[in-house]
Amino acid sequence: MVTRRNAERQAPPPPPELDEHSSEDEHWVGEHPLADEHAVLLHEVRTRGGRVRAALSEGRWPDDEVAGLVDYLRYEVLDQAVTTERLLFPLVGKGLADSRVHQLVDDHVRLRDLADQLANVATADGVRSDPGDLVELLDALDEFLDRHMRTEESLLSGTTSAGVESLRRPFRCHLWFPMTEGPEVDLDVLPREFAHRAALERFSRLRPGERLLLRSNRELDGLWNLLSSRQPDEYGWAYLEEGPQRWRAELTRRAPE
Repeated sequence: MVTRRNAERQAPPPPPELDEHSSEDEHWVGEHPLADEHAVLLHEVRTRGGRVRAALSEGRWPDDEVAGLVDYLRYEVLDQAVTTERLLFPLVGKGLADSRVHQLVDDHVRLRDLADQLANVATADGVRSDPGDLVELLDALDEFLDRHMRTEESLLSGTTSAGVESLRRPFRCHLWFPMTEGPEVDLDVLPREFAHRAALERFSRLRPGERLLLRSNRELDGLWNLLSSRQPDEYGWAYLEEGPQRWRAELTRRAPE
């Protein structure tokens, strides 16, 4: 039987969120060069682009694959761009007045435009684009990102060796997105001190009416209390399994009334 609980249920308070790097795992925290961050982002974009191409080669239109690529561009790559403008560009020469920085900012606008083109590629009057046009758009995106990232690394290399993740507060990691992607999230694969933060990011990407399954070998009350206190009435929560070895819950983002 599914047990439903509401936000008023009393439970132990959730552990405090950590805004400083407290993990001993250098894979997650510590100083990483901008080139390493770019490598992760480009790999993920190419992986998702490869799924789009594979679907086309199978003779079907890649609605879900395109949506996955667009989500990654908007939530990760564009977030990196905005944060780079805020944290790294002011460190260069004349800062935001530097003409080279201006060109990179223009590139970020171009990146947003490419993401919008991908989002609209199959929605114009319900008529799908030619597969060749979609492939050309993927090629343009790949070429653009490779060139832009190399230029950005070259400009910033003489100023700082740190990437965005080393300077951003509160800390977040590009690896959280692929590890929380999909219809079911295993919280135990995330570093324990960052699991709640990564989960909240995933919840924010849910569309109204969309559901997400959560699982863990630890109780989930703390996460639900944290979510319901921050965004009351925006999500529904139902336990599917309540220990003692495993906890599973279904989260639903409620549609606006």
